[in-house]
Amino acid sequence: MLLAALQAPGAMAQSAAGDAPSQPVLLAAGSLRAAMGELLAAYRAGGGAAFSAVYGPSGKLRKDIEGGRAVDVFASASSEHTAALARQGLLGEPAVFTHNALCVVSRPELKLRSENLLGELGKPTLRLATSTPGSDPMGDYTWQFFRKADGRQPGLYAILDAKALKLSGTAELAPDSTLPYVTAFEQDKADAYVMYCTNAVLTKQAVPRLEILRIPDALNVRSSYGIAARSGSAEGERLLGFVLGPAGQAILRQHGFH
Repeated sequence: MLLAALQAPGAMAQSAAGDAPSQPVLLAAGSLRAAMGELLAAYRAGGGAAFSAVYGPSGKLRKDIEGGRAVDVFASASSEHTAALARQGLLGEPAVFTHNALCVVSRPELKLRSENLLGELGKPTLRLATSTPGSDPMGDYTWQFFRKADGRQPGLYAILDAKALKLSGTAELAPDSTLPYVTAFEQDKADAYVMYCTNAVLTKQAVPRLEILRIPDALNVRSSYGIAARSGSAEGERLLGFVLGPAGQAILRQHGFH
């Protein structure tokens, strides 16, 4: 587990006794939880070390690393975060390792289609849930979608920006916890939710009656996921190579990343 105390930048996490290193640490975007769980299992089966994995909003995790949080590998939903940490010398050379896109998950009675999507989302009665921009790249990408939508329907950005219910993207995900997107529908907090298409699949698996609509390409935002290891972390570099290699990439594709 991660230590409560902050470590000096670039330092290895130490055990509570301070006399031996703890497990290597992976910090990763919440949208990667299922895929990374399988990746880490495959990595360990091939002789790699067991990692202590923590999932949460990439923007928050970046700030934690800048504040001294111990990390061996950081997998972010935005390549900008890994690049920024590399420039500060807190991580080694970053790489883009996969991509995602935006979908809208909605209640079936809305009958969302590409041709009516913007009109329906802009209706005052529709409760539109999103992640939190600034803290979570999924929120940042959603607001980019809002701006593209405004190009089609001037004034729509202001409507969507004002009505969006930021129901995720501020806290780390507890192990085996229910995804906040699922909770939003189970607790009747939203009618539609803009999220990564990979998260949309998981949400529909949990609540089968929901419908998924991929946002049309002209309005969609292709997200670039970045990954980097801490300089000097042999196990971090080894995991990085596995994720970027054929076996790691195949697992990511199986989970809907591309």
